[in-house]
Amino acid sequence: MGTVLVSLESGGADLHIIKQTSADAQGNFRFDNVTANSVGGIMVTARAAHDPGTAPGLPGSYYAPALLFSGQTIFAPGGDSIEPGTNVGTVQLRFSGQGLLAGNVTSTDSTQKIPVPIHATLGPLAIFTRDFEFDYPLIPTPPAFNTKPGVSCPAGTACGTYQFAIPTDALEEAVFSKSGNTFAPTQSGANFIIPVNSFSLLNGKPDCQGGTDAFANTFTANTTNQASAANLTSCQ
Repeated sequence: MGTVLVSLESGGADLHIIKQTSADAQGNFRFDNVTANSVGGIMVTARAAHDPGTAPGLPGSYYAPALLFSGQTIFAPGGDSIEPGTNVGTVQLRFSGQGLLAGNVTSTDSTQKIPVPIHATLGPLAIFTRDFEFDYPLIPTPPAFNTKPGVSCPAGTACGTYQFAIPTDALEEAVFSKSGNTFAPTQSGANFIIPVNSFSLLNGKPDCQGGTDAFANTFTANTTNQASAANLTSCQ
């Protein structure tokens, strides 16, 4: 099948990964040492090993993101709660269209007049649904890069660009039910939140007040989709 990452997520507001594992060749997965009342949802990220007619080892098509909510939560008041010992049944995956996501990052000092080159990393990505954000660990991890001054940068900034492949179909979601899970596309539409994390080139420590987020939605397959600009300030 390829690579299937399964992430256990928790949080009082937005939900973040607390445990992660890979599904085996039969699609089975297991989490040990899960704390009661800690599970908000299970996010599944999957990408085929390669598409028919392509050489083994080449990246294959993405599956649409899939999210199984724990029931009896603020974002999923119905259904059943996912607790230690729960067999969550089947998480259905289907192929997605895929395209490229591109964006721009600028970095400057607190006066916003002096360019400050920084090292930028992206992610983990997140998906917005039901008024909450859920981590989505893309396969593979988006590439890191450095910003640098140049004639193409806005005045007073260093800048850099990124581009990577994404699934373009909307998140498939379901509320866990002991009688079976029924997945359907999120009403929020396809979207990604792209955390831009910034680090000093001098000492490797977090810089620019930690970073900022870029946003993207309404994707088109087989083309390049543009994210909002990420403008980092107070860099040192």
